[in-house]
Amino acid sequence: MKLIVCCIAILCWSLLSGCGHEEGANSGKVHLKLVHFYLDQKDTWQRDVIDPFTKAHPNIEVEVEAIPFGLYTTKIESAAVSGSTIGDVVLIDDWFGQDLFKHNYTIPLDSFFRRDLRDSDFFTQFFTVWRKGNVPTGPLMAMPASGGVTALFYNKDLFDKAGLKYPDSTWTYADFLNAARTLTNNATDPQSKVWGILLDDGGFTGIDTYIYSNGGKILSDDKTKSAMMEPATVAAVQSYVNLVEKEHVAPPPDPSQTLGQQFLLGHAAMMLHIDYAKTELAHASFSWDLTAPPRGSAGLLDRQNGQAFGITSSCQHPDSAWELIKWIVTLPPKKGINDLFFSAMPLYKPLAYSSEFLDGTPKCNRRALLAINSYGHLFTLITPGWQEWRDHGFVPNMQDMLAGRISVPAGCAAIDANINEVLARNKTP
Repeated sequence: MKLIVCCIAILCWSLLSGCGHEEGANSGKVHLKLVHFYLDQKDTWQRDVIDPFTKAHPNIEVEVEAIPFGLYTTKIESAAVSGSTIGDVVLIDDWFGQDLFKHNYTIPLDSFFRRDLRDSDFFTQFFTVWRKGNVPTGPLMAMPASGGVTALFYNKDLFDKAGLKYPDSTWTYADFLNAARTLTNNATDPQSKVWGILLDDGGFTGIDTYIYSNGGKILSDDKTKSAMMEPATVAAVQSYVNLVEKEHVAPPPDPSQTLGQQFLLGHAAMMLHIDYAKTELAHASFSWDLTAPPRGSAGLLDRQNGQAFGITSSCQHPDSAWELIKWIVTLPPKKGINDLFFSAMPLYKPLAYSSEFLDGTPKCNRRALLAINSYGHLFTLITPGWQEWRDHGFVPNMQDMLAGRISVPAGCAAIDANINEVLARNKTP
C-alpha cells in the first residue's frame, strides 16, 4: 500500500513539474505564452521583440503563437465566454475588446501603468476604448500599443491634372465638396470615370468621422443608447447621402468591391479612410498622400482605431507578463517599429516621433496624423455587441440609404432601433 501511495506521489510530482506554464521545465524560469495574429510578421516579432526581451530578462522565457486573424478572433471570443484561456498575454483589436472585458477575460492594468509609466509619454486620447465600458472612468483592461485615425487620402496626379491645390489641415467640408465637384468628370466609360470622393458605408471609420465632425452622433456620450434619431445626426447623414444622390460626386456603394478599390485603381480622387490604408497604397501606380480630415460645424472629430495587449485572468505570472507588455509598448530597440504594427502609429511618443516611424515605408505625411492628436478630438464607438449592431444594422441600412433604396429618416430609424436592442441585450455588468 505504501508503495502504491509513493508511486502515485511520484507520478503527480512528475506531471506537475512537467507543466511548462507555471515555469520553464527544468529551467526555473517563468514561462509566458504570447498569442497574436501578426502571422506574416511572426519571424520579425521573434527577432526584434522577443529575443531582445528574453536576453534582457533571463528569468523569463516566452512562447509565441501566431494565429490567422479570423481564427484568432473566434478563439479568443469563445475563450472569454467559456472562461478558458489561449495564453498569458494576448493581442486585442479594439472592435472586439469590450466583449472580452465584459467577461473579465483580462485583468486591470492601472496599478502597473501608474507604477512604471507616465501619461505624458503617450497619446492618451487612445486609452478610453481600452477601459471597461469604453468610458474614461473604467479600469484599463489592456495596454494600448498602436493606434490610427481617419485620414483624408488624395490622388496627387488627379489634383495636378485639375489644377487644384492639395488638401491640408485647414480644409473644411465646403472645401472638400468644392474640390470633389471639380474632380468628378462626366465620363460614361467606367475606365475613364473619375469620382471626386469614394465613400465609406460603415465598414471602416470615414463615415463616423464625417457624421461627428458635422454635428451628429451615432451613440450617446455614455455609449448606452443610440443617437441616430437626433436632428443633427439625421441632417449629417442626409448631407453624406447627398454626395451621391444630389451632388453626384461619389458613386453608390458597390458590394462587389472592397473599400478603397476605386481609389487604388485611380477612379476616385479622395477618400476618408483608416490611416493604415496607406499600406495598401504602397504599390499604387500614381502619386498620393494623406492629410487630416476636413473640419465641420463641430470641428475635427476623428474616429480612432487601435490594438492593445492584455494579461489574461488565468495568467500565473502577471508581473512578468506586464514586463513583456511594457517592453512591447515602449520597445527599447526601435528597429522595425514601422513593420511590427502594420505601419500603425505607436502610442508611445518617443517611438511615434522617431525617424523609424515617420520616415517608414510607404512614405507619406505621417506628421499630419500625429498633429491630429494635438488639435483634433478623437472618439470611439466600440461597445459590447459592436459587430452585431455595426455589421448587421448600421452598414446595411447605410448602404440602402446611399443606394436610394430607403430614405434617410427611415434608415436612421432602423439603425436606431437595432443599436438600442443590441446595447440593451449586451449591457456591461
